[in-house]
Amino acid sequence: MKAGQWIYRLVLLAAGWVFFAWNEPAALFWLMGVTAYGYGCGRILGRESSVNEEAGHRRKPRVLLAVMILIPVVMLTVFKYGGLITGESFLIPLGLSYYTLMVIGYLIDVYRGDVRAEINPVIFALYTGFFPQATAGPVGRAKDLLEQYRQRIVVSVEDIKTGLLMIVLGVFEKWVLADNLHQVVDGLVAGEADGLPIIVAMLFFSLVIYYDFAGYSLIAIGLGRLMGIRLQENFRSPYLAASVREFWHRWHISLSTWFRDYLYIPLGGSRVSPLRRDVNTLIVFTVSGAWHGQLAGFWLWGFLHGMYLVVENRLRGIGSGKDKPTGNRRCPAVKRMAGRIVTFLLVSIAWVPFYAGKLWKTRDLFGRMFSGDMDDFWRAFSDGFGLRYEIWIILGIGVVFYLIISILQEKNGYLFIEKTANHGWVIFILGIVFYTVLLLAGVYGSEYDATTFIYGGF
Repeated sequence: MKAGQWIYRLVLLAAGWVFFAWNEPAALFWLMGVTAYGYGCGRILGRESSVNEEAGHRRKPRVLLAVMILIPVVMLTVFKYGGLITGESFLIPLGLSYYTLMVIGYLIDVYRGDVRAEINPVIFALYTGFFPQATAGPVGRAKDLLEQYRQRIVVSVEDIKTGLLMIVLGVFEKWVLADNLHQVVDGLVAGEADGLPIIVAMLFFSLVIYYDFAGYSLIAIGLGRLMGIRLQENFRSPYLAASVREFWHRWHISLSTWFRDYLYIPLGGSRVSPLRRDVNTLIVFTVSGAWHGQLAGFWLWGFLHGMYLVVENRLRGIGSGKDKPTGNRRCPAVKRMAGRIVTFLLVSIAWVPFYAGKLWKTRDLFGRMFSGDMDDFWRAFSDGFGLRYEIWIILGIGVVFYLIISILQEKNGYLFIEKTANHGWVIFILGIVFYTVLLLAGVYGSEYDATTFIYGGF
């Protein structure tokens, strides 16, 4: 590899370390520590596997792997749950939840023989410390990223165009759609209105967390493209899903596939009895909820999704092989649309404890949904739910715009953004329009922290 390529990698690595040190100096210490740990353990695992193969042993160092994984798991657990013992919440270092999962996944991949242990410390440090994905994902996979860092990195004109368009779309999602709707949600919940206004608030929160997180993912993936690195796709129009199972094939893909590959499948996955499969599903989704933090609402959110999937699997098992052609071509479309509506409502119900955090707040929110009267709703509605009406017009156009993009993405094999980016004038026009709208309806100011994303706190 030429010297220029190594210099470029060192620049990317230095940029990541400066990013961590600038935002939170202690976070750089943890990043470097976990990186060094993962690198050293990977070298040991790779060497042990090679020795066993040369000696003709088929037995792999399973106990060694378990110990190596246990240490970062304990560390992450202490940061997330140590406050239950001390009474004070621990400040989680920036990005710890994400690059720790990346290191654990890497060690398992080395153990399985899916990737070779990385010898070059610069490449491995770039794997864990590439700053666009460090704070809130996507959760990178060693097999994909290490191979990119090992090969010649090239930034094409198409990469620049696609990256810029992704960033423009992601910024609008976050600072116009997500942040304005978040104000509405918090205002309705903090107000005195009950009944329908609280139901509206929770439906809006489903959009808030999607636009917030999908916006960040687009920005991160776009930044990666500008630097010649292709990060994993993280969202595929999740609210177009017609079942909860399909929803999880589309939502936070990098994390859901991580839990599938490194927890669900090792537990036996779907290759076991139906009862065991149900237990595995509940375990995985409860752990997924626990990964978000110590608040019971996160656990309940994960458990609810686990229960949704258990019921879906059982119903699919009952109905398998019994479907008959109806002769009505509209039935599949109607059935799918009904599935989308039901799925959105189920997912929105599960977001209630996620938003509330604590069980007593969750109970209060559900209780408030079934109290109050229509007068509360009309008062909140006449007040624009706390936003100016012109802002609502912008939000309405924005929601429809992104819905159309989601549909076009799905119909074009999720390549619509890349195809559109080939027309540079589209980026130019959208950039001007979105920047103007951002000035009119964006949420910012001296008291606003523009770096705060919902999933950045996990």
